Amino acid sequence: MSKYIQITLLLTIICSACQEAVDADELINIEDSTYIIGYISPTDTVLTVHVSTAVPAVGTPIPRYNNSYDTETVSTIEKFIIKDATVIISDEENNVIQLNYNPERRNYQVPASEFDIIEGATYFLRVSANNKEYTSSCIIPKKIETITGKIIAGEENEYYQNYNLDVAFQDISGSRNFYLIGGLAEIEYEDGPYIIPMDFGLNSYLTDVIGDGAVVSLNSTFSYFPQDSAATSNAKITLQVTNVEEILYLNRRATYLNNYNDDNPFVEYSIAPNNIEGENGVGVFAGYQLTEKVFEYELK
Repeated sequence: MSKYIQITLLLTIICSACQEAVDADELINIEDSTYIIGYISPTDTVLTVHVSTAVPAVGTPIPRYNNSYDTETVSTIEKFIIKDATVIISDEENNVIQLNYNPERRNYQVPASEFDIIEGATYFLRVSANNKEYTSSCIIPKKIETITGKIIAGEENEYYQNYNLDVAFQDISGSRNFYLIGGLAEIEYEDGPYIIPMDFGLNSYLTDVIGDGAVVSLNSTFSYFPQDSAATSNAKITLQVTNVEEILYLNRRATYLNNYNDDNPFVEYSIAPNNIEGENGVGVFAGYQLTEKVFEYELK
């Protein structure tokens, strides 16, 4: 065993000698980037774009955001928000609208009724911030027509009742599609509604690679805990299928994987994609289409 340890140590020393030394100060003294995020859809009631400063992860202590009353964290976040940017969205017909900064939401927005977002159309984003110009573009994908959902009662005992939720929809044929799947169950109690998110796991991120125009199906589970305070046994189920541009799909999937593998030293973090053009510009500007199905189910 000691022989193998010596060989390993020797190889480590040799490899270390071949590597060029890196100055830690160079990792920290990296110029800040401008972070821009904007997702637009025909179903939006408000068009929004977020503009802030992205700082190097190395050597930049940023406290975790615990809740809206954490004044120290809120104060720190405020330092990174860019509040004096010029944010403009335009279309192929040269229609233009400027978004205004909203201090409560910490983003730039405008009522969607003031600017048409149309399926299949291309839209352009232009942001002026910190004396620099940033641009991007997106195309609004097609919308899934219908979603089907079925609930089947599963395992139960004196404390809870499990339910299995089957979801299906038909892929849009003739194009590559990228889907984000979500949903929730809302149960009314005397003291207010109780929201149960549907956990589809990695199946929340689907493509049509299995077959163009095929029926896509998946399932999730949720548990109902009967209580004396329950005012009703009805659950309102909301299913969501979002057809998104590929870059938005990759962005959300990378975020999910990074969160899922957090603190796992054996997994390399996914790098989020970027379609913001301009010096030190990072982020995503993308289009999407949301389809929802809402139905009620009587719980046992």
